Parts: sequence; C-alpha cells; structure tokens
Amino acid sequence: MYKTLVLFVTAVVLLLGSGCSRESRNASSSVVQMTLTAIPFPAAVGQSRLVIHVTDLAGQPVSDATLSIKGDMTHAGMVPVLADVQGGDDEGYYNVPFEWTMAGDWVVTVEATLNDATHAKERFDLSVLSEDEAVCTDDNLEGSLIPSTSAE
Repeated sequence: MYKTLVLFVTAVVLLLGSGCSRESRNASSSVVQMTLTAIPFPAAVGQSRLVIHVTDLAGQPVSDATLSIKGDMTHAGMVPVLADVQGGDDEGYYNVPFEWTMAGDWVVTVEATLNDATHAKERFDLSVLSEDEAVCTDDNLEGSLIPSTSAE
C-alpha cells in the first residue's frame, strides 16, 4: 500500500510540473517564430552583431516589430547587456550591435512587441569564447544562412 501511494504522489507531481513548463514554453513562441545568430560565430568577447529573424507562424517575415534584447550570464553578479531595435528589413531580419562583456555561458532573451501590441518572448542559450579562444572571423562566414546586405 505504501509503495502504491508513493508512486501515485510521484506521478501526480511529475504530471503537474510538466504541464506548467509546457504552457510557459508554448506561450513564449505562440505569436511569432524567432531565430538568433551571433556574428562572428562562434560568439567571442567584444563587439558583435546579433541577427534576429522574425516570422509569423505561417513563415511570413515580420519587419515592423520592436525588439528588446537582454543578455545575461548564467551565473549571478554580472550586469546584463541590453539592446533595442525598432523595425527590421523586408525579409524580417533585425541587425543589432551587441557587446559580449565576458566569456562563458549566456542566456539571450528577445522580447518582440508587434504593431498590434501583442508580445512574444524567446530565450536563446549561447557560449561566448574568450578573445584567445576565438578562431572565426567574418571571412569564415561564406555560405552562411544570413543574407548579405551588400550587392554582389
């Protein structure tokens, strides 16, 4: 009887916990879809550029949103890095200057406010290399999925 009660309580706790986390995950991306790319890649300490692609659920570009970006290190005690951008290009790409202040694991949260005042929020996990570890430059990005803004 004791084993059955313990199994029942454990199952109920697991079901309730997974239901709550699933709702919060779905709520963050229910309005638009967002992807994030750091340039250079992999991300390294110093000046960088974030390219955020925003589309609606049908895959159509969203170019008229306002994005608020917050970069937090995964450990306590660091000041977050903040950036904002209003409007992207016609294909839904938003280019955001960004400075990584320290090597390590980061969480980048992007909050989008659409013209109809709806909000969407997405979280991205990134590892940032120290200057000594960085081996890529912009020249290594040939063939990248990020559209070029220069005429060829």
